Amino acid sequence: MHKDELIQLHQLLVYMRKSLIKRFGNSIDDYFKTYDSLKIYPHHIHRTKSEHIYAIFLLASSIAKILSDYGNVPRSVSSRLRDTSEKIEKELIRQKRVDKNKK
Repeated sequence: MHKDELIQLHQLLVYMRKSLIKRFGNSIDDYFKTYDSLKIYPHHIHRTKSEHIYAIFLLASSIAKILSDYGNVPRSVSSRLRDTSEKIEKELIRQKRVDKNKK
């Protein structure tokens, strides 16, 4: 996927989050703490493609968790998304170390 397509997907997931908040109220804000702490949002076009991918997986994982707790989405969906986001996080950390050592 191209970076601009990832940013569009990221924005779509943000809209889904807003829709879920309208439906379930602010009580679901706790599900998004990890995503919010990233401070990577769709309008941050200067962020790397990898950072947006990581944000997308965190956001998707949170949305899936809400849907499994309040709906009929299997918990395995949110678990897989969370596991993938953890792998991406480790790769981002590794890349930053490599980039830092090159300087």
